[in-house]
Amino acid sequence: MSVVVHVVLRGVSPAQYDAVRAEVGWLEHVPDGGLAHLAWWEGDDNHNLDAWESEEAFNAFGANRLGPAMAKLGIAAAPEATFHPAHEVFTPKVLRLT
Repeated sequence: MSVVVHVVLRGVSPAQYDAVRAEVGWLEHVPDGGLAHLAWWEGDDNHNLDAWESEEAFNAFGANRLGPAMAKLGIAAAPEATFHPAHEVFTPKVLRLT
């Protein structure tokens, strides 16, 4: 079942976020099961709202790509993830705006 995930990374700056995104290779190789990703900041905290094919797909991405990338870059923030069942995930067109 698809899920919506709200992830908070406390104290992660935009520069750190960009470094992690590059290290993970999200833009070059979309993670298996990754459907959509949005990011913003509230104060010093990075927030992400994602859609995934399943909670297992998100967890595999965290274990196999996100965690190792953050460790390699020395970013110790632990992702705080809250899962919600998705009623619908609609992505009418692939688009990247930064």
